[in-house]
Amino acid sequence: MSTDDLEKLFTRQRDAFVADGPPDAATRRDRIARLAAMLLDGREELCEALSLDYGTRPASFSLVADVISGLNEMAYMRKNLEKWMRPDRPQPLAKLFGVTMETHSVPLGVVGIIGPWNFPLQLVAQPAAAALAAGNRVMLRPSSATPRMTQVLADLASQYFSDDELVVVTKDVASGAEFAALPFDHLFFTGSTETGKQIQRAAADNLTPVTLELGGKNPAIVARTADLATSAKRIGAARMVNSGQACLCPDLVFVPEESVEQFVDALLGSWRDRYPQITGNDQYISIIDDKAYRRILALLDDATAKGATVRTAAPAGEDLPDASSRKIAPTVVTGITDDMDLADEEIFGPVLAVHAYRDITEVIDYLAQRPSPLSSYWYGDDDHEFRRFFDRTRSGSVNRNDFGLVNAMHHLPFGGVGQSGMGSYHGKHGFDTFSHHRPVASHGFRFSLASTIATPHSSGMTKGVTKYAEQQRRAIAKKLGRR
Repeated sequence: MSTDDLEKLFTRQRDAFVADGPPDAATRRDRIARLAAMLLDGREELCEALSLDYGTRPASFSLVADVISGLNEMAYMRKNLEKWMRPDRPQPLAKLFGVTMETHSVPLGVVGIIGPWNFPLQLVAQPAAAALAAGNRVMLRPSSATPRMTQVLADLASQYFSDDELVVVTKDVASGAEFAALPFDHLFFTGSTETGKQIQRAAADNLTPVTLELGGKNPAIVARTADLATSAKRIGAARMVNSGQACLCPDLVFVPEESVEQFVDALLGSWRDRYPQITGNDQYISIIDDKAYRRILALLDDATAKGATVRTAAPAGEDLPDASSRKIAPTVVTGITDDMDLADEEIFGPVLAVHAYRDITEVIDYLAQRPSPLSSYWYGDDDHEFRRFFDRTRSGSVNRNDFGLVNAMHHLPFGGVGQSGMGSYHGKHGFDTFSHHRPVASHGFRFSLASTIATPHSSGMTKGVTKYAEQQRRAIAKKLGRR
């Protein structure tokens, strides 16, 4: 296929959308059900392809994180779809006075979805389900870093969908930039902040609205009310999800200064218990490719050269890191300073930075000077300190005492803020993202609003609006304590 074929696919979807009009609820439910069936029927092939793309990635992890993770949300969408599709009538009593107001959730048209390599199936399937629920046609562009999984997905999609409903575009057809340059009615991207900027630039020529789900350096705060050992175990496990290659993983941990060494010992101990063997362990996930592997090691080398303390949970007798398998032992870094690359760059690997703090104000001030992350984590009580932290910091979401809770709850919006993204999805929020909320208003009055606004204005109207403006000025001045 070629770029011409890409444009033909887009045109086919656009023409079908225009010809058929908005699909009814039964059609949308059927499409979501077919998407779920495609994932489940193809699960073994998809998981095997992901393992080959990574080098080492257990099928059980891919099954949990990529195949079945969105199934409950899809069922929730199918159950609630008709309710979401009903027009909203904000002032029903206005009809008694001859006024009607309605807002209809209508599909946008053709939606493009660009996925990342870290959860390459989940993060195209979940937004695709939301786009289908909203009544759109969908084009998927999975990551070029997972070509085997992408090809399997493309083959499966052709069996479950006509290409004017949903189609998978591989890197052989178009690059991510070429895909993003299509005149979509909405473009959805999950990935790095830098790539997100490129996607937004590509979409700008068509004024395509963009949802960006990015990342950032997610902080975890261990409060003095937290159980230190439990917090260390949970944060350590969270850091190792997909070997740290997840946009929601904690990147840095703030620990009370008197407890740093105890926390680090507990963290390393929890990792050693979880991974008594790494070399040859098919449950220990590889870094995606050589470039990513070298980048993580370069961050550690830079931190070491500038005075940081680096400790690993490498099993005794194992020679790690290992370039051939691209495996890096769980690693904790302390003594980090602002001149280290580790202080600013998202790690995206099995490395956790630990900072000491005396007062929560230090944490708040530190985070206020840096880009807003996708998520923040608080380990401890819901007390005054937590509420102060919540009020004074920014992040896409806040999770307390565990990893990824907001992401797992499809009743909540999921998305970033600032450098960690724009827009949100999941559940009804995804339906809204991929819908245009189109208002309709009418009245049965004898007078015309247009005739009232259009000039020439009578002297009586001029006096009336002048008097009204002065009354409003006085009322507001009184509220402000002015004359």
